Amino acid sequence: MARRGVVLLILVLATGCADPPVPAERYPIQGQLLGVQLDTGQVLLKHGAVAGYMDAMTMPFQVADRASILQRRPGDLVTATLVVEPTRVFLENVVATGTAPLPEPATARPVAEGVHVLAPGDPVPTVALTNQSGQPASLADWKGAAGVVTFIYTRCPLPDFCPLMDARFAEIQTLAAADAALAGRVRLLSVSFDPANDTPDVLTAHAAKAGAKPGWAFATAPPAIVDRFAAEFGVNVIRETDGSITHNLRTAVIGPDGRMAAVYSGNDWTAPQLVDDLRRALAPPAK
Repeated sequence: MARRGVVLLILVLATGCADPPVPAERYPIQGQLLGVQLDTGQVLLKHGAVAGYMDAMTMPFQVADRASILQRRPGDLVTATLVVEPTRVFLENVVATGTAPLPEPATARPVAEGVHVLAPGDPVPTVALTNQSGQPASLADWKGAAGVVTFIYTRCPLPDFCPLMDARFAEIQTLAAADAALAGRVRLLSVSFDPANDTPDVLTAHAAKAGAKPGWAFATAPPAIVDRFAAEFGVNVIRETDGSITHNLRTAVIGPDGRMAAVYSGNDWTAPQLVDDLRRALAPPAK
């Protein structure tokens, strides 16, 4: 009986020490549907300010119940509940309240014409960026190191978009520092396509919040430059008149030879997976 009591006590203590799950936050949201993708259960919503969470923006959202958008069309005015969890955000209870003419797409800027979207093996062009210290930055500064590039902006509120890229980069930074084959040989670059807001001071504060150490830089450039640079990595940046930015996610591994070693779309990748790519990129050539 004594042994059983000890076991039960250990189990109780272990359970008590576990971190409690973080409850989801819920916010009312309303706006206009600009796009509906029934196959993926995703909508593009131009919404008003969400009190206590984010400014008015145009953002893609996953919908919890695809059946709720079967009859929805671009132009529909809707209300919904925005559900924010630690690693994802989605809409539930999507209800149509009316329709309105779609806004003119004059501010939409698709992937720049004539841009070659880089593929593994392609040399990566260098452009003049400005880092969080206000100093010039370029991929040419890596000088034989391998690196990872992704595209973000600091105002992005969706936990499965830019904040997730920050968290993944922080994990890569930790894993690389603990690996003798990678320590000191890996560079990380988070490029913001929001230069009007992401000034050096803002990027410096954001880098500190993300836990960036030497070797992980945040940088940006004027819109015409950064948009074209992002387009070469397959990132489509759309700037709206309300100041919001719609974008997709692309993350690339670049070898010490300056060529793209691997590229990932969306957020369906892990830090250990990219660390493996970095090891391969830095491995000595086979004899």
